[in-house]
Amino acid sequence: MQASILKARARGSISVIGLGKRFRIVSPDRQRTLKAAVVARSHRQSDRYFWGLRDVSFRVGKGRTVGVVGRNGAGKSTLLRLIGGVGRPDEGTIEVHGRIGALLEISAGLTDDLSGRENVFLLGVIAGMTRREVEERFEVILGFSELEEFIDRPVRTYSTGMKMRLAFAVAVHIDPDILLVDEVLAVGDMTFQAKCFNRIREIQRQGCTIFLVSHDIDQIREWCDEVLFLKDGRVVAYGATEKTLALYASAMESLNAPTEIVLPRAEGAKPVLEQDRNRFGSREVEITSVSLLGSDEFAREHFAAGEALTIRIGYVARAQATVVRLQVAIYTPDGTLCLEVDTQAAGIPIEALPTRQTIDVRFDRLDLAGGSYFASIGIYSEDWRIVHDYHADAYPFTITSLFWGRGYLLPPMQWLKREVS
Repeated sequence: MQASILKARARGSISVIGLGKRFRIVSPDRQRTLKAAVVARSHRQSDRYFWGLRDVSFRVGKGRTVGVVGRNGAGKSTLLRLIGGVGRPDEGTIEVHGRIGALLEISAGLTDDLSGRENVFLLGVIAGMTRREVEERFEVILGFSELEEFIDRPVRTYSTGMKMRLAFAVAVHIDPDILLVDEVLAVGDMTFQAKCFNRIREIQRQGCTIFLVSHDIDQIREWCDEVLFLKDGRVVAYGATEKTLALYASAMESLNAPTEIVLPRAEGAKPVLEQDRNRFGSREVEITSVSLLGSDEFAREHFAAGEALTIRIGYVARAQATVVRLQVAIYTPDGTLCLEVDTQAAGIPIEALPTRQTIDVRFDRLDLAGGSYFASIGIYSEDWRIVHDYHADAYPFTITSLFWGRGYLLPPMQWLKREVS
């Protein structure tokens, strides 16, 4: 009973943990005949692979709209297909709770040799509906698609726009708990597009979880509660829309920056300054040093649960003074956010000057459970729109504890046993 209640509550949620998907690299001089392939196989080297996605972890709550951004080849469409059940991951797990409506490509699963009517029933049943449910909604789907004249013709005779109309109409009328959309919201003429957007808004208000891949930043900003930023198949950031879009814009502007921070994953590893993917920003204000200090004021990487922690940030402005927002966030290795604080929210105005400055954020008690964690440090403009300098997951540390429990919070506690007469 309890399990069924929990499952019902989770409908519409997505949980991705340690996801990895690899693809075999096909040599351009691969053998074209069976005989040549058999002969060549006996002395060829092992297959080569590349990872389209690696170490991807995030959770989406019911009713949230999440945008996915990144350059071409970042792994966005691969991620949507795996969530939609198209293909299997090579690493990690995906948990999707609820009925999925998916628009993943132009043809969107349509079968060319079947009629439009037959495709409606096929797509509906694949999405988890019964034939009777499809019959009950068929006229609504048909009316929305505006394809009454062509519904009994083979789909191979449809134009690309007609196929998209049909697939879109089915996907948004199956009462999905989760809607996956991959760059296909611009369907048909302006009148039909407006109808599509209105329908999306309607199911969004009804509590549908929407996972949207788009290169249209204005669309992401208008529609999304959170944004997932992928680069080279890995998660760079996942969080509030404006802040994450600022990171994405900064990354696009600084592709040729000479210095980047490597994301260290080995326990106790120190941040390394090399060309990689985890430092972004204009450097108008630059982070010059970051130290994690214990209660003894010495820098270290290992702390006891409940111990004080001070994060000391050195920074300097490269030009005139400017008002900035400093942010500190703590994550687990799988990307779960444990804590995020910033100076603006704390009511502390910060003015960066062309001289070196430091600021401390002191946690009197770091009540985290035992395990490994990473600190991310960022300096932004007041409105989040400009990323001056952001170091993603660059500062690892560990927490040790004598007590065991599940979760990430470990506050002071005691068990009191009493006898009741």
